[in-house]
Amino acid sequence: MPHIVAVHTGAGNCSHETNKLLKTLCKQVCDVVSKLLADGQSATDAAVAGTLILEDSPLTNAGLGSSITDDKKTRTEASICSRLSGFHCAGDLENVKHPIKVVKVMVDATLKNSSRYIPPRIMVGQSAVDRYSMLDPTICQTNICTRKSIKAFHKAEKYFSEQQSVKRRKTGPIEVINNLENIKQEELDVKKENKENSTEAPDGVQDTVGVVCLDRDGNFTCTTSSGGSVFKYSGRLGQCCTHGAGSYSTPTCGIVTTGNGEQIINKLLAITVANKLSQCGDPCGILDDCFVEGEQRMCGFLAVQLEGQDRATVHAHHTLTNMVVGFQSGTMEKPVVRVVTSHAPVFIQTVKL
Repeated sequence: MPHIVAVHTGAGNCSHETNKLLKTLCKQVCDVVSKLLADGQSATDAAVAGTLILEDSPLTNAGLGSSITDDKKTRTEASICSRLSGFHCAGDLENVKHPIKVVKVMVDATLKNSSRYIPPRIMVGQSAVDRYSMLDPTICQTNICTRKSIKAFHKAEKYFSEQQSVKRRKTGPIEVINNLENIKQEELDVKKENKENSTEAPDGVQDTVGVVCLDRDGNFTCTTSSGGSVFKYSGRLGQCCTHGAGSYSTPTCGIVTTGNGEQIINKLLAITVANKLSQCGDPCGILDDCFVEGEQRMCGFLAVQLEGQDRATVHAHHTLTNMVVGFQSGTMEKPVVRVVTSHAPVFIQTVKL
């Protein structure tokens, strides 16, 4: 069976210039992942490779440049949902630039398991980092703050302080690597490229990023990665760590979501969308059907649904300002990338695999 990859960089409020950069990023992911799938790589390996590119970019709220928590730290999370391995996730990973690597090691442990010990599917905190960094030495903890994320943190901190809308506990002494006041300029400039990209995109915090892959064997894999909402509570887990909320896969479709984690978790949005897609309802009203009238909704989804043996439909729908999505099938010479705006928040296109 031919292959397809679809990717989104999160829904948010971005300028025209930032959207141009995100479109380039989506094209890069599609190009790399599509070549891997064409070479016979599994959907899981290809989706992880695409997610690593997203985590390396300071443009996204995943990996480098992730949102900073109320205790002045960065805590990332990621998930892999596959037909072959099921659902795995890891969250509350302090200063981990590539949370998807942690989850990939968990998936490999499940697939290779031959003992009476059952490998875990959900891991959180420092214990996850300590355990799986022994199996993959490239998993490390480092400063992943950027000028953009620090600016967003201080803006949120000022807002909550002025509004007195929430009570925050006072934080004690923080390690130098996590203390924003002690971060030197050279530590922020992880790479000159990262610095330049970060300053070019000072606006809009994006939400969870996602990749959906269908490989030549007909297997779907969905990956998500996120830095969470800015000024979130320390220890909070988002939709990446909830099966059926942040991602979901069936034999005929793969879905990833983005937006307000609490709303997405409450609705188990990914599995709810999957069920509505299978019912062949109005595709333009699927997201609206997931909520009751008057209920607040700040979310979106990207889905790939098989249409027979040689076609697939890419669905994207959100309720925020804009969402950049891209996709490429085995019959396409180059990827298609679109900015789905609030003026036309639904994107649907059927392609030949």
